[in-house]
Amino acid sequence: MSVATATAAATTAATTTPVASTAGAAAAAGPGSAPRIGLLHCGTFPALRTVADPALAPYRLESVYLPDADPADLAALDVILVGDRLHQGQLARFAPAVRAALQDPAKTVIVLGENKVENWLPGVGYTFRPTVFWTWRTGEDNGTRLRLPGDPLWEYFTPRSVSWHHHGLLHPPAGARSLVVMEEDGTDSGALLYVDEVNQPARLLVTTMDPVYHHGSGFMPGASQLLYSLLRWVTATHGPA
Repeated sequence: MSVATATAAATTAATTTPVASTAGAAAAAGPGSAPRIGLLHCGTFPALRTVADPALAPYRLESVYLPDADPADLAALDVILVGDRLHQGQLARFAPAVRAALQDPAKTVIVLGENKVENWLPGVGYTFRPTVFWTWRTGEDNGTRLRLPGDPLWEYFTPRSVSWHHHGLLHPPAGARSLVVMEEDGTDSGALLYVDEVNQPARLLVTTMDPVYHHGSGFMPGASQLLYSLLRWVTATHGPA
C-alpha cells in the first residue's frame, strides 16, 4: 500500500559506560525480563543525545562506545542495535562480533542505515538511490511502499515511522521479509527495511533509514517514531534464551 494513503547534550560518561554496567540489574530480573539492548555508536552528538533521552530510559539502552569497547562485550547483549552512520574503521573492528551474534538464536541484531552493510553482512546487496530529504514535510511520493500487511511487525510500526526518507535500496537474501520497499515504474526495486529469520539463527532487521541521527538531532518526527517502534518491538517480542 502507498504510504501517502495508508536535552541537553549527553555527558561524556555516556561514551565510557561499559556494556556490563547493568549486568547486575539484568541478572537480578531473571528469565523473561526485558532484554539487554546495546546501542553501538561512535560518540557523535546525535548518538549521545539518544542514549541520554529520558523517553528511552524504560528500555535501559546500554551505551557501546566503539573506540573504547571490546567486541567481546557484544556476547552479553540480547539485542545488538548497530547505530546508523558509524565510522567504518570502528565498525570493521566490530563486524566479526556482530556476525558471530547472528549465530545465536537468542539474539536480535538491528542494523541501521548508512553502514555499507553490503561489505560485511552476508548475502546482502545494495543499490544507491538519492535521498528525498524533505519528503517528510512536503508529502512528496518518494516511492516508499509498505508490504506484507499481515506481518506481526506491523503491530508495532505505523506508516509514518517508516516513510520519512531513506538512503538507498537493500537486496536481502531469499527468505527474508521485505516489509518496506521502494516502488519504481510499478515494480518493487529493493527493500528499505527487511526482517530475516531464516538465513541465520538470530533474528535480523536491516534498514537504510537512519533514525538515531535524526532523533538525536532533534527533528524529523518519523525518525523518532521508528526508533521508539524498534525498541518497543524488540522488547515485546524478545523470548528468553
